[in-house]
Order: sequence, then C-alpha cells, then structure tokens
Amino acid sequence: MKTLLVPVDFSDTSAATIRFAAAWAKDYEYKRIILLKTFYQNVFSDIVVSAEYGAVNHDFMEDHRQEAMAHLEGLSNEIVGIASDMQVDIVTSKVPILRAVIALIREESPEMVMLGSEHGADDSLISRNIIAIAKASPVRVMVVPSGYRYQPVKNALVPCDFNALHSLDKLNKLKASPHLWERTHFMVLNVDPEEHYLHPDEQFREDERNLHEYLKDFHHELHYRNDRDILGSIINFTAAHEAQLIVALPGKHSFLYYLTHKSISEALCRSARVPVVVLK
Repeated sequence: MKTLLVPVDFSDTSAATIRFAAAWAKDYEYKRIILLKTFYQNVFSDIVVSAEYGAVNHDFMEDHRQEAMAHLEGLSNEIVGIASDMQVDIVTSKVPILRAVIALIREESPEMVMLGSEHGADDSLISRNIIAIAKASPVRVMVVPSGYRYQPVKNALVPCDFNALHSLDKLNKLKASPHLWERTHFMVLNVDPEEHYLHPDEQFREDERNLHEYLKDFHHELHYRNDRDILGSIINFTAAHEAQLIVALPGKHSFLYYLTHKSISEALCRSARVPVVVLK
C-alpha cells in the first residue's frame, strides 16, 4: 500500500503540513497516511518549572496525552475531509523523534517522509530535526515550507553537478508512477561559475549526452548559471522559473550537501520557498 509518513508536533507549521500532505497524497495516489507523534521524555520532562521545581504528577501527564490523542484524531479527520478514501493511521512513540521515524520506516515501509519547515525557527520539534531525518532516512524525504499551499507540480527544478551525474538515476524511482510525472517539466540546473558551458570541450559534451540519457523518459530541459553562490543561484532560479518543487539529489554534490555545510537555519529559511524532496 502506497504510504506517506508525516511526523507531527502540533505546531502551526505541522498543521499546514498535514493539509499539504492530504492534497499531495490524493493527487499522487497514496492510499495511506501515517501520523507519528512522539511522547519522548528527557530527564527534565517530569519537572514543572516553578519555584520549587516540583514533579509533574501522573494525572497531569495522562491528561496531556489524552489531549494529544484528541488532537491527532482531529488531524486525521481533516485529512479524510480532503482525501475521503485515505486510510489514516495514528502511531505514537516514547523515543526521540529521529529514532521513532527510522523505526517506523523499517516497520511500515513508507514511500516518503514529509516534514514541515519553520523557516529557520527552532520552535518546532520537527523543524529542529529536519536535517537529521533527511540524512538518516532510507526513503525519500520532502520538506514543506511553512504556509506553502499545495500546487500540482508543473515545473520541478533538479540542481545537478556534472561530477555526480550518476545521482540522476535516482529519478528513475519516480517512474513507478509514470502517468503521475508525465505532466511535470524537469528543469535541470548546472551552476558553473567557470562557465565551461560557453566553451565546451569533448568531455563536457559527453557529460551533456549522458545527462540526457539518464532523463530520456522525462520531459526535461538543461539550464546553466554562472553564479558563485550555489545555493542562492538555485533559490533565485526557482523563483524566476516558477518551480513548484526542488528535487535534491543525494551525495557530495547535492543540494542537501549545501544545506548541511552552511548555517542550517539560514539555508532552510532561504530554500524553503517551495517544497524540497530529497531522493534516496
């Protein structure tokens, strides 16, 4: 059963992500959405901030859990209101969010994990763990910016380095549902500050031919930019060409690499204008 895993933390961003997830799942023919909520408690979780730092009693924690379950049921009903045939399962855990996500991936084999981004803020448990989950997940991960409303993907941007063309093979996993992606135009962007594309040698031409071979089953077009700010170039191109999705390839030369080797909050804030899907 085609399954989407959505960790939630009850933030406003998480609520918006649920609405996006329901619309995405309906449009891309998912049959099941799993909502994951962790009740992990660290060593300070049983202490209430007060003059005496008194212990939180069992009744307080049970009330909190019951409120959370009611909230999860409300989110489930909201999904069904958007996608009436969707099966929604609620899963809770008492382990940290990263461990909970990885364990559930192993148990339930979802096709994708969807996470909401807080534009660099650290108020959201999910937002604080985006990079850790994206790096550790064995399945693709989609990061949805706060406040972004679902749009069908007409244009998808694929940043690509010619030193890692083999990563394009990851796109072939999308062909499991070819009719869903045939409406999408893939814009492949090579950021080349040295402007090799203006004076291509035989190796460069060979790389171009290999790229088109990898993408022969997709509607695609190759673009070049000469900016030295790789991340900024990708973001500006996305806005200028009205892309509804950024497809991040794995590996050293990937978009995710730039996110993890710069200020994460700044990079996510700048990048999260449209959803980003990290292929695996």
